[in-house]
Amino acid sequence: MAKPKETDKERKMFIGVAWNYAAELKFLITALLFVCSVVTVLQFLPSRLSFSASDLRDCVTNVSATARLAAPLAAQPLPAPSSPPPLPSPPPLLSPPPQRRDEVLDSGIIKRAFNPYGAASYNFILMSAYRGGLNTFAVMGLSSKPLHLFGKPTYQCEWLPTNSTPEQPPIVTAGYKILPDWGYGRVYTVVVVNCTFSSPVGDNAGGRLLLHAATNGGFDRDTNLTDTVEVLTEPAGSLNASYFTSPPKYDFLYCGSSLYGNLSPQRVREWMAYHVRLFGERSHFVIHDAGGVHGEVLEVLKPWMELGYVTLQDIREQERFDGYYHNQFLIVNDCLHRYRFDTKWMFFFDVDEFIFVPRKSIIKSVTDSLSEFTQFTIEQMTMSSRLCLAEDRGKSFRWSLNLEHEIGLYLQEVGV
Repeated sequence: MAKPKETDKERKMFIGVAWNYAAELKFLITALLFVCSVVTVLQFLPSRLSFSASDLRDCVTNVSATARLAAPLAAQPLPAPSSPPPLPSPPPLLSPPPQRRDEVLDSGIIKRAFNPYGAASYNFILMSAYRGGLNTFAVMGLSSKPLHLFGKPTYQCEWLPTNSTPEQPPIVTAGYKILPDWGYGRVYTVVVVNCTFSSPVGDNAGGRLLLHAATNGGFDRDTNLTDTVEVLTEPAGSLNASYFTSPPKYDFLYCGSSLYGNLSPQRVREWMAYHVRLFGERSHFVIHDAGGVHGEVLEVLKPWMELGYVTLQDIREQERFDGYYHNQFLIVNDCLHRYRFDTKWMFFFDVDEFIFVPRKSIIKSVTDSLSEFTQFTIEQMTMSSRLCLAEDRGKSFRWSLNLEHEIGLYLQEVGV
């Protein structure tokens, strides 16, 4: 009778062991079933997606090793988590100014304290700087509008020769600021600083132009902050003095305002064709993209760029600084000083405006008649019949009727 009892005991032990490792057996069987299924599917796949026998052996070996490790891991306690690595120490903070506190004066008056933190806008934002001659420069930038409206900021220009010596010290002159946006600025206003020295600087030896922008208490009457900005670096041998006196490259150059919004590619196509034909072969157009030159407009401009008529500049970065109409006064002033020696005449108007020359006249005859002047303005006339005055009927040529037909013929002529 003892042997059957022993057999029953062994049977119970086997059932207990099998029960204890049921989860591990299920995992192993599932893994083997998955491997067999993969092998079956691989027989029907193209050769470029097949696997080698060594790959399958590695896969089975990994699965078996995972199954063998499952049971011991389940029985063993989890290892204690390792301590995380120490965090890097933060950089040392600058010591803040001592905080002022309210105080009671001997007279019994409570003197309140004001503690400033940070700044609401930048003192100066540099866009560009150009030579205007051997001894003069123009610096284009933005500055805080309240600073210029309620304060008295000043600018000082300093030329540092590349090989500065005690016998040739830095040259300093006062900067003359110009605010060209007539008060239209928003958070920022446009500032053009003219730096004119008493004698030529550089002498083709190279140097740097520094601009010292002082707030003069414009932010805080107890302080006078001065920011020094390196606005121009001129390598040695790069100054070409004849550039300022040589005949210009173009007869007419267009400086466009900031283009933004959803522009019509067809309207831009008509505008470009019309004005290239009007201004002629010795003309150039500088287009400034403030977000309006989307893909379809770019496709219109590309042929003109390849023909050498258009330079496209991406100015979307200026959107960071809130100014009037996408900082168009800053953009056109940059264009003016950048290309002023490259053309005889420079035009400033928008892409919803067309220059019209009276019948039997050309644009060159008009500008030649104004050669004794350095600037002229253009009279505006609306094209919409709903905006025209009845008494003006018949006083001007109806040029817009044949515009689209003429533009189409010209585009075919130039191959655009």
